[in-house]
Amino acid sequence: IILVPQPADDPNDPLLWPTWKREIAFAFLFFNCIIFAAAPGPLIAPATVALALQLKVPIKSVAQLSGYQLLVVGALGPIVSVLAQKYGKRPQFLFASIFGVIGTGICISAFDQSSMSKSYDVLLAGRLVQGLGTTAFESLSVAAIGDMFFLHERGTRTALLVLTLACLSSFVAIIAGTTFEHLGAKNLFVILLPIQVFGCLGTVFCMPESQFRRAPPAFGLASSEDIKEKQNGGNVTEVSTNGSAAIPKRSFVQDLRPFTGTYSKDGMVKLLGEIFVHFLNPAVIWIQLVSAVLVSFFVGTAYTLAQIFTPPPYNLTVSQNGFFFTGALVGGILGVSAGPMCDFTARFFSRKNRGVYEPEFRIPICILAVIMFAVGWFTFMWALEHPAHNRVVLCSFCYGAVCFATSVASTSGGLYILDAFKKYSTEIFILQMMIKNFLFYAFSTFINDWMAKKGPGNMCKVFGIVTLCGFTTCVPMCKFTFLLIRNCAVKKGGSVRDMANLSDDRYFWKAESGLGTSDVEEVFGREMIARLGGQWWNLKGMLGIIRPVR
Repeated sequence: IILVPQPADDPNDPLLWPTWKREIAFAFLFFNCIIFAAAPGPLIAPATVALALQLKVPIKSVAQLSGYQLLVVGALGPIVSVLAQKYGKRPQFLFASIFGVIGTGICISAFDQSSMSKSYDVLLAGRLVQGLGTTAFESLSVAAIGDMFFLHERGTRTALLVLTLACLSSFVAIIAGTTFEHLGAKNLFVILLPIQVFGCLGTVFCMPESQFRRAPPAFGLASSEDIKEKQNGGNVTEVSTNGSAAIPKRSFVQDLRPFTGTYSKDGMVKLLGEIFVHFLNPAVIWIQLVSAVLVSFFVGTAYTLAQIFTPPPYNLTVSQNGFFFTGALVGGILGVSAGPMCDFTARFFSRKNRGVYEPEFRIPICILAVIMFAVGWFTFMWALEHPAHNRVVLCSFCYGAVCFATSVASTSGGLYILDAFKKYSTEIFILQMMIKNFLFYAFSTFINDWMAKKGPGNMCKVFGIVTLCGFTTCVPMCKFTFLLIRNCAVKKGGSVRDMANLSDDRYFWKAESGLGTSDVEEVFGREMIARLGGQWWNLKGMLGIIRPVR
């Protein structure tokens, strides 16, 4: 197997780290996503009504404890992205883990205040600081997988991270409901604090810098067998990717450095502008729709669940409201299968395409997401419009179906980003995270009042209709790519035989007719802008060839 991306001859290349080192780094990345990104938000979700009574504030104010936290996450996302590009991901992870611990400590102190109003203000401050600890792990983690693992190793790991960020929060809600009912609100954060301290120590000692300055390969293609030999300490002299001299391997102490230099020559303002310039790429707009806007409906609904199921005829307690999230937990766990399913569809369509892989081959799995979204939202709507205590289990199942569909859609979009836009994956993930969290905050400002006025069934109906309409955009994303593939293959009688430009980890078409990589570049406008204020792409017809305008 010829590996993508191609590793360097530098032993410090994260792709060449020993397997145990990469897996430990990923394990703590996964663990920290749970305790810093996934846990703080839903920690108080099952107790929304009970906490409102305890603090003597409206239900909407309790929902906004999570909303304002996510607003901080969304607002800081672009800044974190720029800092990661300039100075690497490790400083951002260190900053996030430290402030996550501090924020939890502030939340603990909120319940020792002299008045309820002051308790709410301190708790809100703690949630805002917790938001500082969420940003890096939510926005940079998937891109960090691309730094440490080859393309064929990313599917399952990406699915696990999507599970963490989108679905494993349901497990937190289950534990939080029981803990609140038996130990009180303060102990929710007391229990979380030592776990976060452990994650912070793991960040310091087990998560070296994964950012790497990768030079274009001069000659030779490394295979999986070559890399296994290198990772096991072997010396592969017959494969060279850049012809560089022997480079000393960094020691464990050197890996602990918080800063390892700069990774971009561009200024901070330009890097910040380049994030938002990706909105001009139609594919990025599509990603924001299926992986941010539609997914936000799932989390937005969580603000209302305690409000729906605490009053009659359901009469659920705080712990029972927590157990309601069991359906979402099961759906999230089943959602791990989305990674292998995306890999299967990619291999299947690649074989149909004469062995040539395209990132759009990750998209067809969204058909399964659409089916489960429809089952989840519309059955949920029917159950809520015909309320009965014995329909709680059905409602939990429906919420789990939505959670599973969320995992499938998010995994498909995440893998598409990594495969099609590896060079810009960090910026695109930041845009996705920013929009998603802004929507979470927006929902916290009105969804409780909207649900109380229009009814929970109406809320599910609106979410279901908008979701199904949004996923119709998957059709042109796949169809236009497949047609362009066929067009390039048959043009002038040529056949597609090679697609590899390893200098920047992207795929290009090459036909026997003489259409080389300089002529046929990046299917369906995959890079609409090469650099800020610079080169623009010109799409010449639906089935035409995409050429740069010089």
